[in-house]
Amino acid sequence: MTGTMSRGLDWVLRGLLVVLFTIAGAMKLTAHPFELHGFAHFGYPLWFMYAIGAIEFAAGFALLQARLLMPAVAVLGVVLLGAVASHLRVGDPPAMALPAVVALAMLAGLAVLHRRRSRALA
Repeated sequence: MTGTMSRGLDWVLRGLLVVLFTIAGAMKLTAHPFELHGFAHFGYPLWFMYAIGAIEFAAGFALLQARLLMPAVAVLGVVLLGAVASHLRVGDPPAMALPAVVALAMLAGLAVLHRRRSRALA
């Protein structure tokens, strides 16, 4: 993959993930009914929804800064693994966890691209 293509894909993935996580975080922080229902379905307390929302919102924006990218990817990866585990724990069909799995794959792709670019610059 050429450097220009790699940089372009990096920014497309970052942009999509920033939008995804800032919106998801904002929905939790504003107690959107969809999020309230989801966290109640999983049996989680309300404070946990707000904590996850704050993490998603902050880490989503952190994806925009090169020095915070990898820590943000790690934190969001843990959140997404928790989402997948939550769906499976309550007996949801595996397809319900698919959005989290796709977002996890996007984060992994971003991490690989960032690592390759960092090594190329070193």
